[in-house]
Amino acid sequence: MNIPNFGDEVFGHWIKGAMYYFKVAVALAVAAIPEGLPAVITTCLALGTRRMAKKRAIIRKLPSVETLGCTTIICSDKTGTLTTNEMSVEYFFVIGDKSGNVLTPFNVTGRSYNPEGTIENFEAFNENKIAKNIKAFATSMVLNNESKLIFEKRVIRSGLPTEAALKVLAEKIGKYDPEFKDKYVSYDKGVVEQYGAFISSNLQKRATLEFTRDRKSMSVLALDKSTNKNVLFIKGAPDYLLKASSKVLNKDGEVIDFTPSSKTAFENKIKEYAKKGLRTLAICVKYDTGVLANYVDANSKENEILQDAANYAKLESDPILIGVVAVRDPPREQVKHSIEMCRQAGISVIMITGDIKETAESIATEIGIIEKGDEDTRSMTGFTFEHLSE
Repeated sequence: MNIPNFGDEVFGHWIKGAMYYFKVAVALAVAAIPEGLPAVITTCLALGTRRMAKKRAIIRKLPSVETLGCTTIICSDKTGTLTTNEMSVEYFFVIGDKSGNVLTPFNVTGRSYNPEGTIENFEAFNENKIAKNIKAFATSMVLNNESKLIFEKRVIRSGLPTEAALKVLAEKIGKYDPEFKDKYVSYDKGVVEQYGAFISSNLQKRATLEFTRDRKSMSVLALDKSTNKNVLFIKGAPDYLLKASSKVLNKDGEVIDFTPSSKTAFENKIKEYAKKGLRTLAICVKYDTGVLANYVDANSKENEILQDAANYAKLESDPILIGVVAVRDPPREQVKHSIEMCRQAGISVIMITGDIKETAESIATEIGIIEKGDEDTRSMTGFTFEHLSE
């Protein structure tokens, strides 16, 4: 374009004119490379970081702001993230007769770790004496438990919230036990786990079979000093333990067959609780501990069996089902609004949880991840997901 201008008299010679326009061409080429872009990007990211800090989110690395801006999917855990992780038992049920065909549910009041609250219709069920299956139910919850209830101006927990909720329920049950009433003192004296200590005084923990994902349960082996025999206390996911059980404990503490009709009643009640957004746990016991019958401590020859978690399912096989608890873990107040903001920003939120399908669907509907009626197309179990085609 500028070749005709090479001979302009202002340059004095056409060679100098050519050199001048060559320099212009080079300058334009250099200008096309945005060396200022890194500085502009860094400034933008720094401003983003400052905005995040005002929202109480500290960003350690500037590129993280860019990553957040590119996010289209958030996969979130449920318990403790979308929910408060402050558990309380809202319902539980046990066998209510000798035959094993009648389930008796109970409604529990009180929504904190303070063991204050009532159990509706409990006195009528126990008839001035704690039913033997209720006693075993409370004992299993207390023994198979690593949490602690601590009094510091108010009752707080140490350990897993689900386990703490079970201990709180045991303390509430204790207030209805005539044998314990004379020993009870006010919790504000600083002693919280009173009934737990009372019903476990005759038992000595010997081993713990830790929770594993494949069997969805946890067990504790304890010595019953009254019989000098080991007992296995088990708690875990109802779907796993109901399949594994062939016996139940009736109201009189007798071990009876777990009939198909009784199993169906259990399953229906568990689904009913799950649809209310409650997390359910089955409580079991096993009096015939098999190879662990003579286990004493880590020096016992049977200890080698406990070193491999793959053996736990076999050790827990055919437990005696006592009852089921339904635990409430309410969603965090701000979660529903946050999910709506994500949706407006074009971000999909997926909830991943170890709870059963019905519980997950109830919570997901409550916080706006799915809408009522979408469960069939937008909710699936791990088993279903693993068997999807590519």
